[in-house]
Amino acid sequence: MDWKKIVKKVESFGQGLEFTFANTEEPLLNARNGKQDDYQICRSVARKHWDTMRAFYQKAAVAYSRGERAHAASLSETGKYYSKMAREADEKASREIFEARNKDIKNTVTIDLHGQHVKQAIGLLKLHLLLFTYIPSIQFLKVITGCGVDGPGKGKLKTSVLGLVVKEGIEWCEENAGTLLLRLDGLKEYSFVGGDDDPE
Repeated sequence: MDWKKIVKKVESFGQGLEFTFANTEEPLLNARNGKQDDYQICRSVARKHWDTMRAFYQKAAVAYSRGERAHAASLSETGKYYSKMAREADEKASREIFEARNKDIKNTVTIDLHGQHVKQAIGLLKLHLLLFTYIPSIQFLKVITGCGVDGPGKGKLKTSVLGLVVKEGIEWCEENAGTLLLRLDGLKEYSFVGGDDDPE
């Protein structure tokens, strides 16, 4: 698989959605209680920018109607600037609201690789790791590998999955002999993205 192409495609879906629960500065929301207050606090900066933008556009329209085209163009450009600032403030507010409301939610996704050949299983695992890097509400990936035909701890699939997990520095624990729980939050780059080094 061409992991670089996959990363570019996934990144295009996640534009502006990079939330960082672990190392986020305290959002504005923590100052108050109540959902409506939270919304008002976060959106107040954007609202001010939208109001300023409207005022500049109205002044530009008046200047244009008076024949002051250069002044109208200048006012319009200032309005565009405040429009951009308002959109950015809205996006920031959206992130802060999302982070505040979801910081204590720990979601787990389970994938069952049991019965897969090692190469295909590792490819599927890498794909899921990349996808969930860009989905901040997923913190854990439960990977069912099975125990292997040679008994607990000796299966090729589980050994290969553990090899990848350790190589990538992913925090993990063993739920049972055939299931691993991987902690995903915070990790953004994987070494396998640079090459095509699937096992076997």
